Amino acid sequence: LLVFGGILLIMFVCDRTPLFEKLHKHYIAWVFTAILALATVGGAATWSADKSEAFLGRAQTDEWKGWMQIVILAYHAMNASGVSGIYNPVRVLVAMYLFMTGYGHCCFFYAKRDYGLQRLTAVLLRTNVLAIALAYVMGTSYMDYYFAPLSSAWVLIVWATMRVAPAANYTHLAWAKLAASAVIMCLINGLHLWPFALLERLGVMWSAREWEFRFGTDIYIVYVGMAVALVRLQYGSQLLVHPRWPQLVRWSVPASILGLVLYFYFELTRASKFEYNKWHPYVSPLPVLCFIVLRNANAYLRSHSSAMFRAAGLISLELFIAQFHLFLAADTKAILVLVDSRLWFVNFGVTAFVFVGLCQALGSASGTITAWLMAKVSVDAPAVDIPMSELPVAADRPRALDRLASDPPLLARMASLPIFDSLALRWVIGLFALVLLNNYYD
Repeated sequence: LLVFGGILLIMFVCDRTPLFEKLHKHYIAWVFTAILALATVGGAATWSADKSEAFLGRAQTDEWKGWMQIVILAYHAMNASGVSGIYNPVRVLVAMYLFMTGYGHCCFFYAKRDYGLQRLTAVLLRTNVLAIALAYVMGTSYMDYYFAPLSSAWVLIVWATMRVAPAANYTHLAWAKLAASAVIMCLINGLHLWPFALLERLGVMWSAREWEFRFGTDIYIVYVGMAVALVRLQYGSQLLVHPRWPQLVRWSVPASILGLVLYFYFELTRASKFEYNKWHPYVSPLPVLCFIVLRNANAYLRSHSSAMFRAAGLISLELFIAQFHLFLAADTKAILVLVDSRLWFVNFGVTAFVFVGLCQALGSASGTITAWLMAKVSVDAPAVDIPMSELPVAADRPRALDRLASDPPLLARMASLPIFDSLALRWVIGLFALVLLNNYYD
């Protein structure tokens, strides 16, 4: 908790005080290219064998998240959002993250059949603890860190889709459930049925337009991820022994290369990024699926990955959220200066080094806080108290101090009641506390 709070204080000092200089961001094509080239060299230099050859295994998905986050950091640092040919593929990177949300959680629920609140709560806490803390410390909106609420919403949707009639997940009815869920979410988003009015009555201000844009832009890709998971889990063994499987594998590689070429041709020929946004929900699955096919084209590729990108992937959530106030500044509108602003590359390297180190500490601290919040508060057996009078240094202390040591305060005894082990109650208390905090800060 001290590490987490200390880093938040550092972020506040860096971004909200004049102690450190800030630079305006400018897009320079060769600098952007050089950053990505250096990252590619680093990733290739740390290419190594993994323990598993599994399709979309843990090492591969960590690597995937890592290199995508590096591209997004370079994209924000170089203010490349104004270049349509770069903005459009970066939108696909966000879609890739959400694809993994649908794929990974669908695989978990299918394999473990665990629909309880324990894991669901842990995932949501881990995803949101930093974003919520920053919203209050920095005086920003929770929606500014849009990936946290977006990912959380989709985790809940995947959970609800798999939780309803769970026995159907192992039959052909699973596809009907996916279709029904997709239709419902499209109607909610398209007909503006989100409960924003209720949130406003509770004092929670939420940008309906921003949320509907973020949610609607990638509204199908999560279901594509769930569909890929179901195909693998329900039909994977049958596909591997199908007589036409080798032929399908052989043709999938050139088809995927062609698919990527067609996608880039399409996105580069759009008049603007605003026009592309209208097409993105429908075309984004193509490059995502093509990349997956190429990345898993043979056993060698499946069994190897980049250690550097894997390391970045393990803290990708912290890298994405903390960049707003630590790597960048002024809520991503400027670049933080830790050394002489005239030495741009030196400052960029030093800032990136400090940023990554602090994100590693944030990731560890966030995991510890999540575990602490999820821990049981009651005890199965009474603790054994050692009276202070039995200690040699306290042999002459009054008996009143012994009673104080062995008799915990009333609040401590209330907090240790078994009722507080209920995750449902913790949800209610947590949401109530957030509403109170939000109204207090407003």
